[in-house]
Amino acid sequence: MAQIRIVDDWRRSPASGPSHYRSVMVIAEKWAEQRVLMRAYAESRDQLRPTIMLHGAELAIGPAGLDLNGPWGIHVGDNPEVRAPHIKEQLESSARRLAGSKGNPPRLADESPTFDREPTANWGPGAPRVLPARPSHQPPAVQQVGPVGAARIPAAPAAAYVPPMQAQHAAAPAQGAAAPSNPELRTTPMPRPRSRTGRHPPAIQARTALGYTSGSGAQSAIVRLGLAPHVSARLGRLVDRVVPGDFHLDGRERRVLNALGEGELTARGIGQMLDVADPVSFMEELTRKLEAYNLDLIEPGEPQGGEPTYRLRA
Repeated sequence: MAQIRIVDDWRRSPASGPSHYRSVMVIAEKWAEQRVLMRAYAESRDQLRPTIMLHGAELAIGPAGLDLNGPWGIHVGDNPEVRAPHIKEQLESSARRLAGSKGNPPRLADESPTFDREPTANWGPGAPRVLPARPSHQPPAVQQVGPVGAARIPAAPAAAYVPPMQAQHAAAPAQGAAAPSNPELRTTPMPRPRSRTGRHPPAIQARTALGYTSGSGAQSAIVRLGLAPHVSARLGRLVDRVVPGDFHLDGRERRVLNALGEGELTARGIGQMLDVADPVSFMEELTRKLEAYNLDLIEPGEPQGGEPTYRLRA
């Protein structure tokens, strides 16, 4: 902590001469307190008469002796018995606030947290720097490396004269390719003779993976019917059939086909399911519509009590 001393020999600033009259000073004892005074000296407008502001009061500061590298202090001035303890407390509080601690970080953003622990020994302007101790750079230890035996490199073979080869024209390939003499070592496929008939004509009903015929807009009949998956699985014979783009089934027709895929139905059952007054006429019209697109899906079943029945033709 700071000390309150009566000083007889001191300097007003590092550039001033010695003064020999008595003054009461609060002298810095720790580096944190000394740094508060050094900071105030660096920010003073008149460094020949440096001062510090403590709680709104401007107080004179300077070296507390004739040694420029010694500690600095604050001149108390008048009424030292009352002001000296108060100034000492303010200096220590400023030092703690500037240095920070574990629970009280530094208040100044431009101060490094490790600045207090650097051994600079700058107790005054112009003092020589004391750099931190660093490990001396010693040359690395070099171990003796034994000589490596030379390896024998075989001599390159002597250059031999190679007579030039005359270019030979390859004969035209035979019409039929002969089997190779070493089939177990041959890895490339045998050439195939080209057909002289020209290109094959395109297929009439060539369809894509989705069932479309190129350019016609037609689609697979199974896709356009839109039946349940287990019912469509029974209609494998219709895979190659296509229907034009205007083919369409309404909801009631598709419902009847899905029900026929479950089992045989009577005309009365179809009428109750679709709520139609004449189910026989409805089924005859649906059968003619499907046959018009070459889709023979419905066939008559065995009559039950004189009532017609219908079933799905698998």
